[in-house]
Amino acid sequence: MKDYSVTAPSIKEVYKNPWLIFTTFFGAGCLTPGPGTWGSFAAWLAFLILEPLGGRGLMCILTILCFIVGVIAIPKCEAVLKKMDHGSIVIDEVVAVWFVLLLCPTGLFWQLAGVLVFRFFDIVKLPPAAGLDNGPQSGWTVLIDDVFAALYTLLVVNGVAWLLVYFLNAELMWKVF
Repeated sequence: MKDYSVTAPSIKEVYKNPWLIFTTFFGAGCLTPGPGTWGSFAAWLAFLILEPLGGRGLMCILTILCFIVGVIAIPKCEAVLKKMDHGSIVIDEVVAVWFVLLLCPTGLFWQLAGVLVFRFFDIVKLPPAAGLDNGPQSGWTVLIDDVFAALYTLLVVNGVAWLLVYFLNAELMWKVF
């Protein structure tokens, strides 16, 4: 479980270590309070910039690469941060938010809904994420517990979108949002 009582590394410390640059998502995880929320919104901003430049294919590749590199990078940061799942590590939020944004309805309304619902599920930690978060930590478990939160998010956001489309005029819904 993330320990927020520990101090986040300074930006100066982060930029001395390439693994910290990556895992804090260029320092977004050093912002307080709520580094996970800052990381989630930084991920959304990056998505808004990168997706029009390279399309969904690029974002899929970046999401997979960030997951793989995150599995390797998170343990490498333990020596500096003194904890595997330190609060300033937000690459797990980045991967999960990109996963949500790739699979939720398009449009800023749905993207914002996806990020906010993800933050809820990431904080609440429903099973099996709770077991992963409270068990032995590795780069894999740090990332996969947020992927479970992303899956719950997709069920909720896509479910709501489907209900709105089903019960209201589908064409009108997509134009409004």
